[in-house]
Order: sequence, then structure tokens, then C-alpha cells
Amino acid sequence: MSDRTLPLWVKIVLVVSGLMQLAFGLRLLVDPASITEMWPWPMTAVTARLLGASTLVSVPLALLSVWFNRFSAARLPMIMIFAYRVLQLAAGFVHFYQFDLRSPTTWNYFGGGAISLIALGLAVLRGSSLGSAVTTSHPFLRGDAGLNMGASGKLTFRFISVLFIILGIGFFVLGKNGSWLWFEPQGTLTNLTARLFASPMVGLGIAAWIISTSSRWRQVGIPAMGMCTFGVAGILALGLDFASIQPPTPFGYIVVVAPLILLGMGVYLLQPARSAI
Repeated sequence: MSDRTLPLWVKIVLVVSGLMQLAFGLRLLVDPASITEMWPWPMTAVTARLLGASTLVSVPLALLSVWFNRFSAARLPMIMIFAYRVLQLAAGFVHFYQFDLRSPTTWNYFGGGAISLIALGLAVLRGSSLGSAVTTSHPFLRGDAGLNMGASGKLTFRFISVLFIILGIGFFVLGKNGSWLWFEPQGTLTNLTARLFASPMVGLGIAAWIISTSSRWRQVGIPAMGMCTFGVAGILALGLDFASIQPPTPFGYIVVVAPLILLGMGVYLLQPARSAI
């Protein structure tokens, strides 16, 4: 079946979600103390900034998917956002008692999250039959160029995929008991924070694996931009509060170097050599 454009309702969900994530992520990067106004539990400055950085991943995934308007290019970004939402909602329901039902944050977290989850789930499942036939293609997507990763590139992406998924599952299952995997001193990690950070780790891990199995460059171009965004924002977040980085064990440095790893993955995918006719 030929490639399709995105239907209007999917575009609306992606644009609204992307703009909200942009405002939330930038605010936390600039003013981490504002977390007390937007979130139902406290965080340290460096954790709040890193949360902002992880939130910004969804911005290029959502907005570029709408801009390029092509299902084959938007499919993996939508899968990534879907995975984020599943784990974010799961973390929220596990700790539902910490949310104030009178707060707009609660309604946005659960209501907005559920709407996004349902809409993107339907879009991923039925996207190849929605919209209309593609008639034009943006130069960024490199047409029908194949993805040229090579055996070593695919193996590296799969190793990182497994590492991130294991790390994300570990945070979700262990909660604050997984502080030996965290980058701050023992006792600073809370159950809800640990489970919240599981979502970007698992989502990026899933993306890395799917990328290693993709055949066309346009299928990975937008995720590559998301990885670069997280890489730059994450490095900035950790750099602004570098003194707070005190992992209780060497395993905590995995989180510290994760933004650098993701930046490297994104730059690698964006290189001209990764596409081949």
C-alpha cells in the first residue's frame, strides 16, 4: 500500500501535545524551582531539569511528524510517544493518591495522556489506511533512500536498546530502591520520580531497536532529531547542576552519559552516509 498523509485529528493531537511539552520542558530547564507549581511532588533542581530535557524529546517527534505529514516518517515517533504515555500513566496510577483531583495538572496528566494514548494507538494501527495518498516529499526525508547502518551500527543500537529498556524497567519495578542506578546521592530518588523516568528510557530503547530493523532513512529521521534534542537538553540540564551529580554506585553514571549517547546516536543517523539509494 502506498504511503499516506496524517489525518487532521492526529495532527491536532500531535500539535497540542508538542506545544504543551515544549512549554513544560523549557520552563523546567530555565526555572527548575517551578516544578512545585506544576507537579504534585518535589524534585531536586537537577532532576527537574532532566525531566524537562526528557519532555523535550516529544517536541520534534510530534511537530516534525505534522510538518512532514507522512505516515512512514511519523510511525516510529508516534510509537515512541505512545510508549511514553503508557508508562507515564502507569506510574501515575501506581501513585494516584499523590495527585490532587482539583488540580489542572492532574486532569492534564491523566485526561490528556489518555486522549493522546488512544489517538496515537489508533493512528499507529490504522495509519496506513488513513489520510490520503502522498504526492510530495520534503527533502529532509531523503525520498526512498535506504537506511545504511551496517552490521556494527545495528548491533550497537540493539545493545543500547536492551540497556535502556532494562534500566527503564529497573526504575519502574524498584522505585526508590533503584537509587543505586541513579546519579544523585542515596535518598534523593523517590518512587514516583523513578517510575516517571522509566518512560523515556523504555521509549528510547524501543526506538533504538526499531531503528536497527528499519529499511528506509525517512523512517528514522525524526527520531534522530528527537535523540539529538534530548542529548543537547540533557547535557545542558546536567551541566547546570554538575555539583549535584554524585552517583552512589558506578551504575549511576549510565544515566549521566545517556544524553551523550543519545546525541551520538542522533548525529550518527543524520549523517549523509546513513542513506543509500
